[in-house]
Parts: sequence; C-alpha cells; structure tokens
Amino acid sequence: MIEHAWLIPVLPLLASVLIVFLGRWLLLDGAWIGILCALWGVVQSAGIVIGLFNGHGLLLESGLTGHFHEMSFPWFQAGFLRLELGCLIDGMSALMMLVVTAVSFLVQVYSLSYQRGKPRFGRYYATLSLFTFAMLLLVISNNMFQFFVGWELVGVCSYLLIGFEFERDAAAAAGRKAFITTKIGDLGFYVGLLLLFSSVGTLNIPIIQREFVSTGILSPELCCAIALLLFCGAIGKSAQVPLHVWLPDAMEGPTPVSALIHAATMVAAGVYLVARLYFLFAVSPFCLTVVAWVGALTALTAALNALVASDIKRVLAFSTVSQLGYMMLSLGCGGYRAGFFHLTTHAFFKALLFLGAGSVIHAVHTNDIWKMGGLSKKMPVTFLTFGAATLAIIGFPGFAGFFSKEEILASVAGTHQTALFLVAAFTAFLTAFYMSRVFFVVFLGDPRDPHRFAEAHESDWLMGFPMVVLAVMAVLSGFFLTYVWPLSRWIPGVEGHLHQMESLVLSVSVGALALGAGLAYSIYRRSVPDPAVLAVRWRPLDQFLRRRFADELYAALIEKCVFAPARHLARFDEEWIDRFVVDGVGTVSRRISVLKAWADDVLVDRFCVNGWGWLADRCGRGLRRLQTGLVQFYLLVIAFGLSLFLLWAVRVYG
Repeated sequence: MIEHAWLIPVLPLLASVLIVFLGRWLLLDGAWIGILCALWGVVQSAGIVIGLFNGHGLLLESGLTGHFHEMSFPWFQAGFLRLELGCLIDGMSALMMLVVTAVSFLVQVYSLSYQRGKPRFGRYYATLSLFTFAMLLLVISNNMFQFFVGWELVGVCSYLLIGFEFERDAAAAAGRKAFITTKIGDLGFYVGLLLLFSSVGTLNIPIIQREFVSTGILSPELCCAIALLLFCGAIGKSAQVPLHVWLPDAMEGPTPVSALIHAATMVAAGVYLVARLYFLFAVSPFCLTVVAWVGALTALTAALNALVASDIKRVLAFSTVSQLGYMMLSLGCGGYRAGFFHLTTHAFFKALLFLGAGSVIHAVHTNDIWKMGGLSKKMPVTFLTFGAATLAIIGFPGFAGFFSKEEILASVAGTHQTALFLVAAFTAFLTAFYMSRVFFVVFLGDPRDPHRFAEAHESDWLMGFPMVVLAVMAVLSGFFLTYVWPLSRWIPGVEGHLHQMESLVLSVSVGALALGAGLAYSIYRRSVPDPAVLAVRWRPLDQFLRRRFADELYAALIEKCVFAPARHLARFDEEWIDRFVVDGVGTVSRRISVLKAWADDVLVDRFCVNGWGWLADRCGRGLRRLQTGLVQFYLLVIAFGLSLFLLWAVRVYG
C-alpha cells in the first residue's frame, strides 16, 4: 500500500472532476463518488499506518521522524531548476493521512443529510473532494514545491467553501477575509521558499535535512531566517496572532465545512508545516522562542474572546484558534511530538464539536446559545457525543485531550520558562470554563425558548453515525496513541524532558480542569443568569473581552493607510487631474479642432481644392473657343505661328 500511496490524494481529485462534469446525471449529484473515494483513503491510510507500526516497508531511509519511504519523479527541469513530484511516507504523514481521510469521510456522510435540499449540492461535494485532495497532496509531499502547490490549493478551496453561501453578504465577506489574510502570510512563505532554494539548490525535504542542515552547511542564522519566513505562512494558515482574525469569521460557511477546516485541513496545515520542517526551526533557539510566544499569545487571546461569545460556532472557532496556539506553543518549547499528538486528537474532538453544533443548529434553527437549553431531553445522541468532545477538549482524565494536553504542559514546563507555563495553565483553565459553559447552557437547565425547544428533534442516522464514530475517537485516541501504539514509535528522538515534572504537570492540568468546569457549573448549571444582566454587572470586563483588538487595529490601519489616502487621491484626481488635465486637454483639443476645421474649410477646401478646380474650369472654357473643328482655322493658326517663329529667328540670327 505504501508504494501506491499516491492513490490516496489522486482519487479525491478524480472524484471532484467527475462530480463537476457528470454530477448532474448521477445519483445524489455524484456525492457518493466523493464519499467512496474518501472511504478508500481511510482504508488505504489505515493499511499504511498498520504496516508502518509493524515495521513493514520502512527499510530505505532514516531521519528526524524515524524511518521513511520516499518515491519521487521529475516533473519539470530546466538548467539548474528541477521540480519534482513525490511521496514521503513516515509515521507523521501516515497518521496525518488517516486523520484527514477519516474526518473528510465522516463530514461528507454527515453532509448528505445536513445539506440535503440546499442549492449547489453537487458543487459542494466537488469542492469538498478538491479540498481533501489539496490537504493530502500537502501531507505526503517530499518536497517544498509540491507542498506549496497543496498549500495554495487549500487556501483556494477554503475561500470557495467559507463563501459557499455567497448569497449572504456575511459569507461572501468571510471568504474574502480568509483568502486575503492568509495570502499576507503566504507572501513570507513564498520568500522563504525562494531563499531556501537559492541557498541549497533543491526543495527535497530529506535532502535538505540530511545534506545541508544536519551537516551544518546551512548556518544557524540562515536556517532561522528561512524558518521564520516559512512560519509567516503558518501564522496565516493556522490563524496565529496577528493573522488569526479570519478564522472566527470562517464559521459563516456550512457547519460541516467548519468541521473540516477547523479539524483536519486548512488550520492543521500550518502546524504540520512547522512539524515537518522542525529540523530547520530547531537549529535556532531564537526561532523556537518566537514560535512559542506567538502560540502562547494566540492561545490566551482566543480563549479570552471565547468567554463572552454567544454564537455556538463562534465559541468553537475561538476554541480552535486557542488550541492551535497551544500546539505552536508546544512546538516552540521543544514538544515536537506533543504538538503533533495534540493536532491528531484535536482533529477528532473538534470535528465532533462542530458536527454536534450543526446538529443542534439543525434542530433549533439558531446559533445563539441563550435561545437553547434543556436539549439533552430532546437530543440524547447529540448530548452524549457533544459531551464526550467537551470532556476531551477540556482534558478530562482518560479522554483524548487529557493525554496530549498533559504532554504539552510537560514540554512547556521542561523549558523552565515560568511565563509560558503560566499562560499555558491559565489557557487550560479558560478552556475548561468556556467549553463547560457552552455545554451547560445548551444541553442542561430549563428551555429558554419553549417554541424552539418544542420543535427540537434528534438528527437522523446520517448525521448521528459520524458523531458516534468521532465520539469513540475522542475518547480512545489519546489512550491508544499513548499506551497501545505509542507515538514515540512513530516520531522518535525529539523530546527528552517531557516527563521530568509529571506530578506538577498532572496537578496543574487536573486543577485547571476542575477549577474551570466547577466555576462554569456554579454559574450556569442551576439557574442560567440573564446574559444582559451579566454584561451590565461586569461591563468593563465584558466590553474588554468582546473587543477584537486585532480586527479594530486592522480596520484603523486600513482606514488610515488605505481608505483615507484613497479618498484624498480620489479628490485630487477629480479636482486636479480630471478638471485641469483631462478636461483641460479636452478643451484645448476642441479649440484646436475648431481652428483646424476652419483652416480646412477656408484655406484648403476653398482656396486650394476649389480654387484649382475653378482655374481648370476657366482654362478649359478658354481653350474650348479655340477648338472650332475647321481645318482652315487650324492652318491659319499654324501659318501665324510659323510667321512669328521666322520673324524671331531673323531678328535673333539676322
């Protein structure tokens, strides 16, 4: 299966093409093609994962991520420029392929019911399959050129899916915002690729690691510069401060799309980039420090914003930003394996949270958590699965998030940077609080909107099946990757300090969980307070938390640096360019044309053209009188002329 790993991304691409061109004549607009291709990806990825874990087929190379299998062939070559396409299959890429294909498959099954009857159903599935292809192309890349192609395709597909319901202005604006914001980061990514290629002459990842970084040919300063430029792209794609502003608005896309984007595709790309090229980042401690602090600020900022959000999808979006910051924090603190571990477990419980939110929204037709309540009585499957995902994300012992979050806290503690550890611990407390808040308000207590509660109902099996499967993964994946198939066998030889402070880390992790969930229980479980009353009581804090400073800053910068100069330029163009240049040239041209018309009419036509005609006419009339037709007259004229000639000759030569 490893030798044919290229089929995993190629089949979703073929599915997308078939749905676009033949979907209108196929059952369900061809949606079943995308689902079957994703299912094959799950099966083949699982086979590769099992084979890798058992040590089959990994006999060729060894590197930072353990043994790997590489396939490559040239795509374009001109002089020193050689671009290639290929696959790099190791523990990281194999596990990531399984995560991407599994989440994509479950999201597509869920969408059969969720998107039923909505416009552009076939186009939706075609774009989902193309999105899956782009992410898989990125994941299996053995070179940065192919990685960049997948990277940009992921951005294009996210624009199409976030703005899928483009009839709504908010969705169209969110799609544009996501595309433009990520392109800002991609500019640094592109410059980093150029610097990398100009420095080593190749974009093949194993060659760069083996022949240039490990041997010290690339200086630490150059490695740091390249890594930070590439990290700019990760800041955009994985929504890190200061380019995190697009992800909360990405909820305007259909809820299954949010599950795919926030769990296993676009936002995972930036973290995967740092993990895949960790050998570049690890050369420079300064570079890792930058990654760690960017991740810490992102985790804290998004968690604070999530405290006061009332839209259930927006809360989950802020949660995604915060968890991505957590992953970056771990990577920056040397927790290479811990960051990737959390990326894996997060994919399952975050996809489940969004699908559960979609089930709730589908039932009560609102995103506002304050119009919900008591839904556990009407939606038991959604209640249990959403509860499992909530316990996983807050790090409840035994659930997936507990294991990965504990390793992240251990990696941060191992650096002995107190400020970073306090940020990580406080963020864990905030996560437990705001996720428990959502769970208690939505599913427990009394209904706050009796009409919506009366119409609420459990989702059908097409929506329930993916949630149940993801709930199992949210419960078991952390334990499985810790004790059954330990991640250390997949990604060896990176951390050596993760469990030096186990007792401290465990107490902080459980303490933050208990404090956050207990505080949320005491406030929201028994009698949910009126949010308006809370907003008035805690007005300064509420207003502070509701402000999205980055959005306000960007709006102010754009207003002062773009819109205001544009208005001045428009006024200058209207009053000076148009009035004095354009209109002035037009006036002068009109006067000159009038003068030219007079000269043409009077001088040219009247005196030249008509004058020569009049002269020719007069001459013709005079000559016509000499043309009598009488021979005698002609002989007389000849004789007269001859006489004059003879007279002249006698006088001259006389």
